[in-house]
Amino acid sequence: MIRGYVEQPSPRPGDAIVLRVATDAPQFRVEFYRCGVDLVPHGGTSWLEGQDAPLHLPFQDYGVPGVGLHGEPLAAWRPYTIPIPPEWPSGVYLALLVEGDAHGQDATEPDRTTLDGRDARALFVVRAAPGRTARILYKLPLLTYHAYNLAGNEAYHPETRRGLWCLYNVPAPHQVPCPIVPSVNLHRPGGGTGATPYDIFNYDPFDPTPRQTYVHWDARFVGWMEREGYAADYCTDVDLHRFGPDLLTPYQLLVSVGHDEYWSEAMRDAVEGYVAAGGNAAFFSGNTSWWHVEFHDDVTFSRTRFWHEAGRPENAMVGVSFRNGGERDRDDFPIPVGYRVQHADHWVYGGTGLRDGDIFGGPGDYIVGYECDGADFDRADLEAGRPVVPRGDDGTPADFTILGIGDARPSGWGFGNGAATMGLFTRGGTVFNGATTDWARVLTGGNSPVVEQITRNVLDRLGG
Repeated sequence: MIRGYVEQPSPRPGDAIVLRVATDAPQFRVEFYRCGVDLVPHGGTSWLEGQDAPLHLPFQDYGVPGVGLHGEPLAAWRPYTIPIPPEWPSGVYLALLVEGDAHGQDATEPDRTTLDGRDARALFVVRAAPGRTARILYKLPLLTYHAYNLAGNEAYHPETRRGLWCLYNVPAPHQVPCPIVPSVNLHRPGGGTGATPYDIFNYDPFDPTPRQTYVHWDARFVGWMEREGYAADYCTDVDLHRFGPDLLTPYQLLVSVGHDEYWSEAMRDAVEGYVAAGGNAAFFSGNTSWWHVEFHDDVTFSRTRFWHEAGRPENAMVGVSFRNGGERDRDDFPIPVGYRVQHADHWVYGGTGLRDGDIFGGPGDYIVGYECDGADFDRADLEAGRPVVPRGDDGTPADFTILGIGDARPSGWGFGNGAATMGLFTRGGTVFNGATTDWARVLTGGNSPVVEQITRNVLDRLGG
């Protein structure tokens, strides 16, 4: 067994990373890959001496000694410092950990066909080198990955080896012998790959890869952008939280994809200020900015409340909210939900051939999938076939133009208004929102040229 993580989630070329690894093998080596259309090899290390160490608790930094659930001492995981070559381009990278025997031979044959796995992998981002920027900045939802990350607790459930502890099911005080801190740490395995996500049991019938991992949504979109020739630089939530406006200013467009659920005040301040100053944002995501989070130190955070409960509805930043969207936990509703078009003459629909009333992303696609967001509107207009407009009572900007409506209620699910609303608004810069987690799946499924064309239109127009 081998596990590891990179302490710096987003180094720059020429920096060094600290890779912390625990393994029961006598030695191991690391293979690096850049994640795009394919996994492209980017070198690796020679054999390194292996050292085993115990799993820690979810809120603990694995890089320092700790105390376990029953008072047992937990040794720190051994650090290995590895330089990042200065010529590496910005991107998402995989550190594949290969166990060896005591004689310089691979003890196991690693699976190099996928970046996903429950162990032996660590994900990190290489940000752009100073002075080298693209027009588009792609942000990985690292906080969401870690909120669902079960790494560590399987040590206390040896009968299942599955792990049952993250921000979604912190044990009650009477269930454990010591107080539990309802927070999670970034310095541990997981965070996109290399550990088990909480809802791995919630099987996606369209894609067997686990949700809340990089491979499920983000990898699809990143690969599509690269294949289409879109140049982008990459960052994580942590960069946005730490560097804020300085991170965003050089770019014309910020892109968020999949499930971007966890946001700090610093993150929101940065993006809202960026848009007010003329920057653009595109959210090809759902359940976006749902939870308000607070950092207790540089690497430990907890969720405090929903953003709308904090008096700052997420609609003000992204235009829509999960409060008026929906969720399909078990994916057992048979009715596919697509978007019904309105304002077909809008530039977002350019080149699609769509007309008002047409449906795209419906049967065979289920574009309004796992989770979706919406704006409140008068459902009488929807039922009468009239164009719908936001009421604005939920925080959606009055000038948010609803371009597509995915009525989720016939499928038996949905909160509030129960409909996904794709659209956009302008506050200095423009914010587009696809309003569904599953945009990337349909984009790359090969069955929806309309979704591809809309995506191109948004990236071309807002990304310059």
